[in-house]
Amino acid sequence: MNRRVAGALAAWATLMVVAVAAVAAVNFVRARNSFEAEARTLHRVVSQRADQHDAHLTSLAAVLASPERSFTTFRAVADAVLRFYPRIAAIDAVSLVPVPDVVFTTRELQSNRPGILELAATATTLSAGQTIVMTDPNGAAAYHLVKRLPETISQAGALVMTIDAGRLMDPEADLSAGMWFALRDPSGREVAHRGQSPSPDGVLPLLAFEKELGSRSQPLLLQISRSPAVSELLPPIAIVLLAALTGIGVILASFVLRERRAAREARERASFHEHQARLAHAMRVNTVGEMASGIAHELTQPLTAILSRSQAGLRLARSSSPDRGEIIDVLDANVRLAKRAGDILSRLRAYVSNSGPAPERTSLNRLVRNVAELVQGDLARRGIVLKLDLDPRDPSSMIDRVSIEQVVHNLVRNAADAIEPLPEDRRTITVATFVEGGLAGVAVSDRGPGIPPADLPRLFEPFFTTKPDGMGLGLSLCERLVEAFGGRIVAANVPEGGAVFIIHLPLIAEGRREAAE
Repeated sequence: MNRRVAGALAAWATLMVVAVAAVAAVNFVRARNSFEAEARTLHRVVSQRADQHDAHLTSLAAVLASPERSFTTFRAVADAVLRFYPRIAAIDAVSLVPVPDVVFTTRELQSNRPGILELAATATTLSAGQTIVMTDPNGAAAYHLVKRLPETISQAGALVMTIDAGRLMDPEADLSAGMWFALRDPSGREVAHRGQSPSPDGVLPLLAFEKELGSRSQPLLLQISRSPAVSELLPPIAIVLLAALTGIGVILASFVLRERRAAREARERASFHEHQARLAHAMRVNTVGEMASGIAHELTQPLTAILSRSQAGLRLARSSSPDRGEIIDVLDANVRLAKRAGDILSRLRAYVSNSGPAPERTSLNRLVRNVAELVQGDLARRGIVLKLDLDPRDPSSMIDRVSIEQVVHNLVRNAADAIEPLPEDRRTITVATFVEGGLAGVAVSDRGPGIPPADLPRLFEPFFTTKPDGMGLGLSLCERLVEAFGGRIVAANVPEGGAVFIIHLPLIAEGRREAAE
């Protein structure tokens, strides 16, 4: 039972591991698809915002390129852009003419705006209308867009727009929990980041996304990553449901397997009993051949008596004054002798028949007498004396008479084979019936050499034999036939010499016997 429970637990654990792995894999694919969709959306949003920077620079350049060239208008437009787009930290217009350098600053990212002239100086290498992106020289989380203005603008040669890179995404709306965001310039330097960078733990895979922004002037690399939580891949409620479902599945599978195993064992038992019945029938038929001479002797006696008495009856009938009483005596004797011959043939036919076992209340004394009549001739021919010691209480049992007769007959034959080579005074077999401890029984004993002690434990094993030409199936079959009716058979050595085989069978008590009758 413990082995079955351990097997069921092992099957449940294996099934649970497989189910948990499947659920984790499905949830991971779902989380990855969701992450990729969200990352692509964020990339599109950031790219659109970067494109807005180009549009603002173009608008401001157009203001400076107008015939009025009004820096008051420029400041007004720039202030409006700064007011509505907080991520734009400052907009500067820088003159590139030698005398004097002029900087129109709309709002400063740091006091005194250090480095602005150096940033604007890079515009001298650009063609008119070209824009480049530059990181902040002071290491701030910002980058600068430097745009070269057309040569027709005499008082302003470049526009510098400073972008707070950390504000490219709205903290409240753009990033999900646990998501990390970073922007890198073309050189690989990190411009800005948000969140805590996740690191692979060797158990859960890392979700990662990176792609350049769609803006031609701002080829920044957007990197987004996130590490899924264990509770996301394996929700507790899912684990509980899996445990319950797999447990129910294992219980149902165990029940089905147990039923199938029971059905298979039942078929095997039926096949075994059928094979046993065929073997028993074959042994009975073989035994009849060996008993042929004894049976012929048994039948010859009543047939010879019938013939002689019939001839005497004919002489009496043909006499001039037939004695009616004598003729009646002759006919009565013929009837008795014919019945005796018929009984012998009936027992032989029942013994050889291949009909299935039919348990019925059977007198063990009568059963032993039937066996004695069948084997008497064969034993007499071999010089063996058969003694019967029948219990006067006439014990009865609910058995198949032919099956148990076969057992007793096999035991008598085995005893005869053991004592046949011995001196005449030891060639005796005793068959007794008895009642003991609520059981009925038959004991077959002989005065032979006995059973070697080493062989006693193996006597009833299939294919174990001490005979040179034996198959080792006789005693094994006897044991199966006796056990089929709730009995048992044992063997032992007799102290004064010889062996005894004892058959124990359920006893029919007097009350039950009267009810059966």
